[in-house]
Amino acid sequence: MRSGNLSTWLLRGTYPRLYVPIILIILLVSGVRYHFLLSTETEEVRRHAAAELRRAADLLLPTLAPVAAEDHAAQVARLNDGLARLGPGVQSLAWQVANRPPVHAAAPTVPAAVPPWFERWVEIAPPTQHFAQAAPDGTTARLTVTLQRGPLVAQIWNTVVVQLRISALNIVTILLLLTLLLRANARMLRRLADATDAFRHGRLDTRMQVTGTLESRAMASTFNDMAGKIQSLVLSLRETQQLQSEQLHFTRQLIDALPLPVAVRDTQGVYLQVNRAWQRLFHAPASPGTAPASPPAYPLELAPERSTQLAQAQDNEIRIHPANHQPPRDMAYYEAPFTTTRGTVAGSIGALVDVTERKRAQEALRAEKERAEVTLASIGDGVITTDLSGCIETLNEAAQLMTGFTAEQAVGRQLDDVFRLYQQLASRSASAAARRDPAPGALRQVSQEVLIHRSGERYAIEYTASPIRKPDGMAVGCVLVFRDVTETRNLQHQISWHARHDPLTGLYNRAALAERLTHAIFQARQKERLLAVCMLDLDHFQAVNDAHGQRVGDRLLKETARRLEAFITPQDAVARMGGDEFVLLLGEQPHLAAIETRVGVLMQQLAAPYAIDDRVLHTTVSIGVAVFPQDDANPDTLLRHADQAMCQAKNLGRNQMHLFDVQQDHAVQTQHSRQTRVAQALQAGELLLHYQPKVHLRTGEILGVEALLRWQHPEQGLLGPQHVLPLVEDPELEEELGEWVLRQALAQMRQWTDAGMAWEVSVNISAAHFHRPHFVERLKDILHTCPEVAAHRLELEILESAALQDMQHMREMMQDCQALGVRFALDDFGTGFSSLSYLKRLPAETIKIDQSFVRGILEDGDDLTLVSAIVALAAAFGRHVVAEGVETPEQAARLLSLGCERGQGFGIARPMPAHEVLTWARDYAARRVAPAPRRGAATADLTDSTRGW
Repeated sequence: MRSGNLSTWLLRGTYPRLYVPIILIILLVSGVRYHFLLSTETEEVRRHAAAELRRAADLLLPTLAPVAAEDHAAQVARLNDGLARLGPGVQSLAWQVANRPPVHAAAPTVPAAVPPWFERWVEIAPPTQHFAQAAPDGTTARLTVTLQRGPLVAQIWNTVVVQLRISALNIVTILLLLTLLLRANARMLRRLADATDAFRHGRLDTRMQVTGTLESRAMASTFNDMAGKIQSLVLSLRETQQLQSEQLHFTRQLIDALPLPVAVRDTQGVYLQVNRAWQRLFHAPASPGTAPASPPAYPLELAPERSTQLAQAQDNEIRIHPANHQPPRDMAYYEAPFTTTRGTVAGSIGALVDVTERKRAQEALRAEKERAEVTLASIGDGVITTDLSGCIETLNEAAQLMTGFTAEQAVGRQLDDVFRLYQQLASRSASAAARRDPAPGALRQVSQEVLIHRSGERYAIEYTASPIRKPDGMAVGCVLVFRDVTETRNLQHQISWHARHDPLTGLYNRAALAERLTHAIFQARQKERLLAVCMLDLDHFQAVNDAHGQRVGDRLLKETARRLEAFITPQDAVARMGGDEFVLLLGEQPHLAAIETRVGVLMQQLAAPYAIDDRVLHTTVSIGVAVFPQDDANPDTLLRHADQAMCQAKNLGRNQMHLFDVQQDHAVQTQHSRQTRVAQALQAGELLLHYQPKVHLRTGEILGVEALLRWQHPEQGLLGPQHVLPLVEDPELEEELGEWVLRQALAQMRQWTDAGMAWEVSVNISAAHFHRPHFVERLKDILHTCPEVAAHRLELEILESAALQDMQHMREMMQDCQALGVRFALDDFGTGFSSLSYLKRLPAETIKIDQSFVRGILEDGDDLTLVSAIVALAAAFGRHVVAEGVETPEQAARLLSLGCERGQGFGIARPMPAHEVLTWARDYAARRVAPAPRRGAATADLTDSTRGW
């Protein structure tokens, strides 16, 4: 590149001028870099030379040390051999033993293959090092090794040459990239300059092509975005100018098209422009800068600020006499200033409005208002009208009577000063009504309040507030209509009071009590306190009524209510449930002791004598208490529990308090639920009978069976009588269950009779069932249902303990049943108060020994003695005896030895369903061995016949 072109290129911009400093920086950095590179390489060569010297010493010293000090030839040979082995890097070797002359061996000098200037520049001497060695004769020998300088300088030069090549490649690459960058920047600047020049000459659609480097693309995008915005602004400005021109033209046409006369004046009052309506009104076209002809009283002749004041005050009505001999017109002149864009007043715009029809309408409205006032004066409701500011305009005679203000006193005053309400200001309702949009056909909201008369007397009123609107819908005031509803309100209060209170005592009734109780439960739960629901009943109140009459009884109830009201606190409540029953709610009680203390005090107060007329009455109360949340129930249940507790207090002797026991109630409910389940099982056919045989222990003969109750539970399976009988406490259910057992047993006896088995069947009868008044008649009816079965085959088993309740009645009942042919057995004999008179007075044919005695007959002497005594008693009174619970042949043998020949138990047969009894009987008969006349043989036969015990 020529020097002229170089200068032009360098002066083209800032970036080209960076070439010179960049080159200088590269040279400076390269010089520093190679200075340190030479220093580093020189040190590295020296470290390498030191290592070579050490290696040479390690190689030669072992070979030279054994050679004798006088053997110079051997020493020379060893040194030359060392030179050959160490290579060309060693320049000379010298070996000196003690003070003897040293022996030398040298190699030819190797020249350095580097430029002479570099060899002179590198400051490095031939490396030399001395090594001491102990000779065999005890003297000290020294080895001197000198390395060649040329290979070391050549090693440095090779490293520098490699780095020079790398640096040259880097510098060339940097200069090449810088050149490319500068050329790209020059192209970008040239494109930007061309686009800017074109945009400056009015070509607003000029855009740069988005190509090249990232910087070029970014600059092109920025320029294009800026150019687009400028183009949009210029176009928008042109459109705005056009719109303003069109708007000005439209405004001029609009003013001309207005039916109202309009004139524009400057600040000096000179007319700038008037519209066609103005010209038609005065028949004198006005041109800019002149004043049109106008009547002398025309307000435009005033100063502009005076015209504005008139327009603002709206006191600007004038009368115009048109020039075409038409009737005069009432006109209203309105004028307003207009300003420039800088905010300064430029003039005013005035308009004339024909108000002739409006004034006529106002006159008609005034006449209509007078008629409305006459109408309002004739109605019974009070009517007050106000303007928008709340000042009274009119009020009729009814309103004057209820407020105490005359029309002269009220008109012009604020509404709240005349129409004084007890709870709120009437002006608020009036303002709200004036703002409210009327809905077609909508009812006005009726408010109930208390009106305070001027004298201080108060009236209950109902009033409505409605807006007064012009035909265009704009509100101009408010009208209030109100009436006296004092008598109606009092009647409503009386009805409401009677709906919640007892008419005799004035206390709460049931409905009000339900609300108070619900609220009291909520408060107790929130405050974590106790609530006591107390049911009170006057003791012997009916006796007072019978002795002294109903009037005295009512007086007693009223006095009781008065004492209850004096007793309660704000947290309590009292109500009359009817008759002589009251309910007292004791709220926010800390514990049961506090409740009991308060109830005790109440009982003392109610037990005090009552002075009624000339009588002194004494009465007490029985109180039942249910406590929430210990009894976590609903209000109805709490009242029911309190009533149950009150009944319990009466049963315990009256004049006392009884606290409802939640756990006991739950147990009763559970028992009732279980009892209901037994009744359901009876109706559903889940109950059935199993039969356990009774045999003659000596002969093995089947004497009969005992009917035992079972429950085929759908979930729990087969259950014994211990799961059924304890649940049956209702006498009706107990009777129904006993009669069902009798019918089932008789029906089964009929089937066995048809099969040729005339067995007797024992049925257990409960004491409660047996003592029913109509038991004998019901038994007779049941027997008649199975005439095929002889009555003597039915045996009723009665517990010994049940017979002790009423011995004489039991004896008579048994005799009545025996008259029907039925036989009796005393069950579990020996577990009660057995005595000789007991056996004598009860006509039972059979005595059953309890299994608890039979089980210990082999081991316990007492049981053996007791069983022996029972057998002897039975024999003495001519009664059969049956041993229960026989389980082993040894027990059967011992019973036979004592004289008991009848028995039943698991050793003979377990209870079984009816359909299995015949099968068991046939198998039993097949195994049975005929009895022998001898006693020992009989025992053996019984043992064989009762296999499987």
